[in-house]
Amino acid sequence: MPAARYPRLLPSTLSASQTWLDVVQAGSRLDLTARGPGAGAAIFCWSVVDPYEQLSDAYTFMELRRVRPTVGDQLYSTLRRPMISLERDDAGHGIDLLRHDYWWPRDKCLNVLAAEATANAIPAPLRRDWPYAVNFFARTRISENGDLIDDPVETKEGDCIAMRAKFDVVVAVMAVGTVSPAIDILVDPRACS
Repeated sequence: MPAARYPRLLPSTLSASQTWLDVVQAGSRLDLTARGPGAGAAIFCWSVVDPYEQLSDAYTFMELRRVRPTVGDQLYSTLRRPMISLERDDAGHGIDLLRHDYWWPRDKCLNVLAAEATANAIPAPLRRDWPYAVNFFARTRISENGDLIDDPVETKEGDCIAMRAKFDVVVAVMAVGTVSPAIDILVDPRACS
């Protein structure tokens, strides 16, 4: 992928239901910042080289042995390789590995994001093979009888979840929230190691 394809140091601001999809270079830092309470994002991620190596909530859970990643943890791919590392989480356990459709139904996300990948000539898996979303600024807990219960994250304006790409990846974000705009996105390729 040519270097010109990588994102520039320009932030993007998304309102609820808006999307962002781009290539994030290995070593780059990706910041998602809430614009107010009730903001969130559904994140999809896959390898630029092999779109079928995808961010996996299940493998991340199996590697971490817990459902809430913390700063310093790695999020794993379907090949059980570290894909992104978590460097900052102002919301406190703001990544949800239990439910992939916390914010939006899967089909709604896929329709919009698959069309965006095609329109921008970004390598992507076939629509039926897209990964499941990992939810940011969201939590789920398990009740005594095994039901999944929403556990709202106390997100404030300016809360940031920051990650670092371990290799070249495509990241797709669908913003959600009760405030508009909801999420700021900044990719900093200068942070490459």
